[in-house]
Amino acid sequence: MVQKFLPIFALTAVLALPFLFRDSQTAIDDDTDDTVVILTGHNENLRHELGRGFREWYQRRTGRSVFVDWRFLGGISEIIRYLDSVYAGAFRYHWEHDLLKHWTEDVQRVFVHRTADRSRWQTPLEQEVYESFYGSNISSGVDLLFGGGASELRVQANLGALVDSGLPREHPELFCDAAIPKSFAGEQLWDDQGRWFGQAFSTFGILLNLDALAARNVDASELTQWSQLADPKLVGMVALVDPSKSSALLKAYDTIVQQQMSIALERLRSCSSGEIGEELYRQGIAEGWLLGLRLLQRISANARYYADAPTKMILDVSNGNSAVGIIVDFMGLAQVAVDRERSGGERLRFVLPKNASSVSADPIGMLRGAPHADVAKLFMEYVLGLDGQKMISFAVGTPGGPVRSALFRPAIHRGVYAAEFDSYRAIGGNPYVDLAGVDYHPERTAAVYAALKWIVKYACMIPHRELVAAWRAILTAREEGRLAAAGSALHVLEDFSDFDYEKICQTLEPILHQASPAKALALQKKIVHRFRSQYIRARRIAEGR
Repeated sequence: MVQKFLPIFALTAVLALPFLFRDSQTAIDDDTDDTVVILTGHNENLRHELGRGFREWYQRRTGRSVFVDWRFLGGISEIIRYLDSVYAGAFRYHWEHDLLKHWTEDVQRVFVHRTADRSRWQTPLEQEVYESFYGSNISSGVDLLFGGGASELRVQANLGALVDSGLPREHPELFCDAAIPKSFAGEQLWDDQGRWFGQAFSTFGILLNLDALAARNVDASELTQWSQLADPKLVGMVALVDPSKSSALLKAYDTIVQQQMSIALERLRSCSSGEIGEELYRQGIAEGWLLGLRLLQRISANARYYADAPTKMILDVSNGNSAVGIIVDFMGLAQVAVDRERSGGERLRFVLPKNASSVSADPIGMLRGAPHADVAKLFMEYVLGLDGQKMISFAVGTPGGPVRSALFRPAIHRGVYAAEFDSYRAIGGNPYVDLAGVDYHPERTAAVYAALKWIVKYACMIPHRELVAAWRAILTAREEGRLAAAGSALHVLEDFSDFDYEKICQTLEPILHQASPAKALALQKKIVHRFRSQYIRARRIAEGR
């Protein structure tokens, strides 16, 4: 009997999650006229300042009061798992109770692999299921998805969780080159179907603890590039984040690979009198991919651990347990500001690798079946307009800025960078000027982007203990003058021959993301075993065994 009702209990638990994770800093006000429910992974400071700013803006705009019901579930991975579960449960209820159809394993399989691309609706069952879902207004009980990465929101748009809000048609003055351009520095900033919009820029850099580095006799001024995080002097001093748990950090790792691709292409260009044909271009991309994986591997070998969330890594660097970490700009800058206020000096520093970072859009989008769609649309209008953009980028106490904590977000609206606001912004510079020359080409890693997080996880994170032991044995061999052993061991350590660019594109990525769970799990175990054995062998060679 219990087993019969397990699916019902599970669905009930999933639907209750929003109430369990309701923002503890707010309380439901029965006297407010309107409500908007927002699912986010953003921190409490942002929720507080934007919530306060929107309530005041909404009152001026409509003459009504509004309650901003924030739902905080952690990182984007947790949020997506939650949305997948809720929409699956809601659609099954719709299928069985509204459409009076029988739910089967085939229906479930088709639903899980759904796509908004009608050209891929091939079987009668796919057409029936997809027309029923994409034509429905089934709800998650939440209005907006706020935060994560543009790549994740693209996926959610294709899955039908995000829907057209109509904003680009209703506010063309916002979505134009003079305000929020369609793309910048190789990145798309908003969806032309109106399903998601970037509301702030994110770039990636290095957070340094100057005291911890000085204690190891490391000159902080030398740490200005990604490659320097692989320096043997930083063994045990680097803090990293699991890329499968953080879309922002996955983008940072992708940036590191992109830089190595650019280096490889430049080398080939210099050897071919400046001319690169299609064949040489493919060669450069393939070489850069492997160079990027090896650099990420060495940085991982210097790491103390992989954290589940950026907040743990930030605190660890701030406390001096680690000396350096890869982090999103606004998180690093906020921690630097907090530490400076507490210590009265410069203990922490955020460094943006010169010509070696990338830009991404921190997005917001409307969810299918939004119960308060009209209010949700106004929240997006506020966040994307000058009032909301000032709130996220201005310093505390400035006109239109936050009252408690600066958010250190680089605004995406060009209007915020007018000369009259130069003294108001919490961070200097203009991304549209400073990052205009960023050498980021999304097409270079588009085919391998989804697979990158799994390669890092299975090649570096899970067998991390064996990787660190092998790396330290190689460094010891170098120090003792056993250079031949060190070189041989390093050659074994860095063997990614089964994971070259072509093989990732044609074999690994499709298996990981389209095969059955059993096949995917078997492949994951195989990869981990392969690298764990490889690292053990490299250590033995370095030790002369």
